[in-house]
Amino acid sequence: MLGDEPISDAYAANAEFWIRIVRDDLDPYRSGLTDPALLALIGDCTGLHILDAGCGEGYLTRELTSRGAGFVDGVDTCAEFVAAAASHPAHDPARARFRQADVAELPLPDDSVDLVVANRLPHGLSDPGRRFVEFARVVRTGGRLVMVTMHPCFYVARGERSSVGTGFTVDDYFAGRTVQQRFEVAGTRSPAASVQALYSLEATIGMLTTAGFAITAVREPRPTDRQRRENPWWDEHFTRPLFLALECVPL
Repeated sequence: MLGDEPISDAYAANAEFWIRIVRDDLDPYRSGLTDPALLALIGDCTGLHILDAGCGEGYLTRELTSRGAGFVDGVDTCAEFVAAAASHPAHDPARARFRQADVAELPLPDDSVDLVVANRLPHGLSDPGRRFVEFARVVRTGGRLVMVTMHPCFYVARGERSSVGTGFTVDDYFAGRTVQQRFEVAGTRSPAASVQALYSLEATIGMLTTAGFAITAVREPRPTDRQRRENPWWDEHFTRPLFLALECVPL
């Protein structure tokens, strides 16, 4: 994130909040939408060397190793997340390693991983395309990048989701937006306002292609008809596409 202190500081302040949310499985967006979409794009990961970029408290790394990944490198700027991931009882140092580092300055050699996974990683504020250049540097020929991000076209702050329109102007959309908000999950609000930098779809795809990736799959995770029938929460809270999932390959 190259000096994007608002993002790093907010995640440090909210670390305990997010660790509890993840470990108690309280986020229906994660368990019901983004994780299934991400894991479906990843597919069989048996034996792969994977980079978990923005690993948080390590739950995805643990999931990938349980699915047969050969080794997972977890990287996050937040020291509290890295410490929590490394101290989790299910962490296996022979199968995974967690390090505090910037995803835009990865502590990995060139052509060293088979798969880069970036799960709801907030965009950088000062140089948002730099991380994709780093991902392209470390992924091997024939490897992939799989990512889930906030939807650049439709994502707005929680307080804006019930307003008319999308909550921002067309000029805001093309210029790039910074969304600051405290998250509320399972009746608990995050201690600090997080910072999300959002860029247009054109700019987002441009960052990927400039870094040397081609997009091979696009998904917009959404609740199934069964989820909507069984839980009216989805119709109340999922009023527009909130996430975008992409699979990319290096050219």
